[in-house]
Amino acid sequence: MRAVLAVAVLAAAAAPAAAQQGAVDFTISGTSTIRGWSCAAKGAVAVTPGAPGAAAPGFPGGVQAATLTVLHKDITCANDEMTEHMHQAMKSDTFKEIVFRLEKYAPSGSSVDVTGTMTILGVTKPVTVPLTLKPGAGGVEVEGATSLDMTAYGVEPPVVMLGMLRVRPQIRIEFRGVVPGQ
Repeated sequence: MRAVLAVAVLAAAAAPAAAQQGAVDFTISGTSTIRGWSCAAKGAVAVTPGAPGAAAPGFPGGVQAATLTVLHKDITCANDEMTEHMHQAMKSDTFKEIVFRLEKYAPSGSSVDVTGTMTILGVTKPVTVPLTLKPGAGGVEVEGATSLDMTAYGVEPPVVMLGMLRVRPQIRIEFRGVVPGQ
């Protein structure tokens, strides 16, 4: 009986930590030949705490893994027509999500540079994003922003109004959310 109990305790101690779920709000913005534009999205983040990596604000034992997922259907713009153009550009009928997977991170005070892979339209590229982490009673507040060229991921910028309105390929992504900490 002791042997069974010892094996159960060792197995529980060796088992990887469960991923903790959080939510992140995004603003995706850019410009066109006529005006600026902005869309919003909600994403889900799964963070598995504990790793041989460095401690980060709200994660004193480090972070083993983190995955952020934004479903294309959760991207909405100022009006239905603009949302439709976004979904066409994102080929939402074929590709259902945008995914970021953490590979490493480098904390510095309340900031953390996270490096991982971003997959959009089936194209995966490395990306580094600076984050600010603030531990609080409800979890760890995560905030950050980055820019990217959508054409690098195979996204063709929309062209409408017989070519009079052309979306420029450079976009800015800003995000804020709360994830459970340790």
